[in-house]
Amino acid sequence: MLSVKKISISVITLLVTTFLMIGNAHAESSKLGIITGDVVNLRANPSTSAKILVQLKEGTKVSVIGSEGNWYKVSYSNSTGWINDKYIMVQDKAISKGVVTGSVVNVRSNPDISAEILTKVKKGDIVEIFEKTENWLRISIGEKRYGWVHGDYIKIQEEKVSRGGAVDIAASSNETDNSEDGSIDEMRKEIVDYAKKFLGVKYVYGGSTPKGFDCSGFVCYVYSHFGITLERASRDMGRKGKTVSKSDLKPGDLVFFDTNGGLNGINHVGIYIGNNQFIHASSASTKKVTINSLSDAYYSKRFMVAKDYLSE
Repeated sequence: MLSVKKISISVITLLVTTFLMIGNAHAESSKLGIITGDVVNLRANPSTSAKILVQLKEGTKVSVIGSEGNWYKVSYSNSTGWINDKYIMVQDKAISKGVVTGSVVNVRSNPDISAEILTKVKKGDIVEIFEKTENWLRISIGEKRYGWVHGDYIKIQEEKVSRGGAVDIAASSNETDNSEDGSIDEMRKEIVDYAKKFLGVKYVYGGSTPKGFDCSGFVCYVYSHFGITLERASRDMGRKGKTVSKSDLKPGDLVFFDTNGGLNGINHVGIYIGNNQFIHASSASTKKVTINSLSDAYYSKRFMVAKDYLSE
């Protein structure tokens, strides 16, 4: 009975180890390795005393599927083994291509929604994918520069699987239109967060920088940070965009007012931030970037229209 238990434990241990090895392989990037030594040994284990599986000549290309210490695990033909890092040059290799499905998608420094935004890609852009980690994809953003995009906003167009099977990215499950909505929702939140950074900045008529804003200058400055160009005057902004009702307002939408009373024409604008509130550069007594409620007696009587510039 004891021996049976030992065998069962050994089998379970083997299965768990195998499962972890497979999981790790699928999380790694695919890299191209080029043999630099005259004749280099491909060994069964990362050790100079390990069995030699095959000898590779200078210039031979292999798929790098992992590493340990100063050894690289590589796949070549039907063999998988280890090569000392002294005798191989490793380069990133695209594992697939994809098309951006979100309207405007952030490319971040790390696979985390709070990581620094390096740049943005737009709907329809074709990107080269170099690595997949959980729900994120590492893409090229220029000469030897890379960034991370959430996988929900990329549809895989082409797969390249190494012969060693180290990388296996399935076709994107993103076959619906929900990715675009997700991208816009993320941008809406970021617009609000960015706008709040300027709370307290003084009101300056004609101002359009953090040294001082007027109402439309503030909105233009915030939106331009996200690659969106608006008309400079609030009345002109109010003529464009998609009209939305108060009940359908979403964070990032623009709200317009006639602060002269009479509802004769737009002369003030702010950014809706949720919870029936909006942020704006106020020329009233506060004379600064501040937050008010749409339910305030003053603004509720002067509300003109709301516009959506983000989901067009």
